Amino acid sequence: MISQLRSRSSRTFCEVEMNTKPVIYMLHGAWHSPAYFVTVKSKFEARGYKVISPQVPTSGAVPPTKTLYDDADFVRGELEPLIEHGQDVVLVMHSYGGVVGTQAAAGLGKAERQNRGLKGGIVHLFYACSFIVALGQSLCDPLGGKLAPWIKAEDDGSCNPMDPEQLFYQDLPADQQKYWAAQLKHHVAQSQLDPVNRVAYKNIPVSYLYCENDQALPLQFQKLMVKQCGVEVKEYTCDAGHSPFLSQPDMFVDCIVQAAESTT
Repeated sequence: MISQLRSRSSRTFCEVEMNTKPVIYMLHGAWHSPAYFVTVKSKFEARGYKVISPQVPTSGAVPPTKTLYDDADFVRGELEPLIEHGQDVVLVMHSYGGVVGTQAAAGLGKAERQNRGLKGGIVHLFYACSFIVALGQSLCDPLGGKLAPWIKAEDDGSCNPMDPEQLFYQDLPADQQKYWAAQLKHHVAQSQLDPVNRVAYKNIPVSYLYCENDQALPLQFQKLMVKQCGVEVKEYTCDAGHSPFLSQPDMFVDCIVQAAESTT
């Protein structure tokens, strides 16, 4: 159920035709990859949306030395040519992807660009059970300034989740839990400690999808971060766990399309 609360496996820019609808640009969380978005990608495309879902540098990095800033620079490098050609974009962020997007999208809002006489831009930021951190904060700051207790830090600088079946996929059938857990990649631990030095959400409309049964990022932390960001947020809630794009793909797509249509 959805209730509105009161209140490069993907194509690159050169392969995306200009569209009157915004492009859906999706950022995965730590340990994940674009493979987890395949189902929702097809659903967006069935509604006429182009989708880009890159793999960020910290996901499976060898050696594991990439940072949040490498991820943000990579994403910005993909967004800028798209936007400079006049394309509107909805930026969808899951989990750690929220920190990357918050950093990467600063200054790329459509209204900001219109004020400079430019076309195109990010028309909406959609955070799905995602980290939305304050200026100067890292992903870990809302969790007490250190890696979450369910994360195992490795000697080489990488990190991995413990019991991902229950953390990320507990609302999926057992065989799917095992399958998706087996697809996870190691992640660079330092990127979760890197603070953002700019934030996009001050100048771009924001939506947040609360996932009530999230075992990795509990609901109270989701709500606390939204409250602390200090901007107006269009809020949705669902009873999914940490991976609503897998467990409730239709709901996930419906929320994002509604947010996209509200700002275009």
